[in-house]
Amino acid sequence: MAAISQDHLDRPRAKTAGERQRHPTEVRRQLVVDAARDLIADKGLFNVLIRDISKACGVSPGTISYHFKGLDEVLMEVVKAETADFYVPLQQSAQGSGDPAKELLYFLEGMFGSDASSRRHWLIWLDFWSAAARDEEYGQWMNDHYTAWRNALQDVTERGVSEGAFHCADPRGFAIETAALVDGLAVQCYSRGSVIPVEMARELLIKFVKRELRIS
Repeated sequence: MAAISQDHLDRPRAKTAGERQRHPTEVRRQLVVDAARDLIADKGLFNVLIRDISKACGVSPGTISYHFKGLDEVLMEVVKAETADFYVPLQQSAQGSGDPAKELLYFLEGMFGSDASSRRHWLIWLDFWSAAARDEEYGQWMNDHYTAWRNALQDVTERGVSEGAFHCADPRGFAIETAALVDGLAVQCYSRGSVIPVEMARELLIKFVKRELRIS
C-alpha cells in the first residue's frame, strides 16, 4: 500500500452529500481549486491541463468549463486561495503580543517552513511570478498583493519606531528591501537541489531584519 503523505492528511475533509446539494456551485468550484492547487505544486503551472484537473477532482471537463472561464481563471483562484491560506493564519498568530518586534519576527520566521504546505506555497508562487510577467491581469493582482504586503511591513515598522522598539530612518525603504529579500531567498531555497536550506534562508532573513532595525 502506498504511503499517505502528510500533505494529503492536511487537506480539508471532503464535503458530505448534503453539503454538496446545498451549495453545488461553491463546492464544485472549491473541488476544482483544491485539485488544481496540488497539481500545480506537483507538476508546475505550465504542465497542468483542464483534463488533468478534471481527473484529479472527479468532475467532467465540461463542469470545469461551466464554473470557470478557463485555466487562467482556475490559476487565479488557486493563487488567491493559496495566499489567504498561507498569510492570514500566519498574520493572525503573530498579532496580539503588543510587542512589534516579536510580531514582526514571528511573522517573518513563518515565511520559510520546511513543511509540505510551505513548499507548495512557494512552488505555486514561483510559477505565478512567471505568469504575472506576461499577463496583465495576473500582473495587476500581483502588484496589488505586493503593495499590501509592503504597506503591512511599513506599518509595523513605523509602529515599532514610535514605541521605541525599532530604529529605522526609512520604514518604506526597509519594507521594500525586506519583501525583496524574502522573494530572493524563496527562489533559492525552494529550488530543487538548492545549496541554501530553508533554515539558512530563515536565519539570513531574521539577521537582516534585526540588523536593519537594531533589534537586540
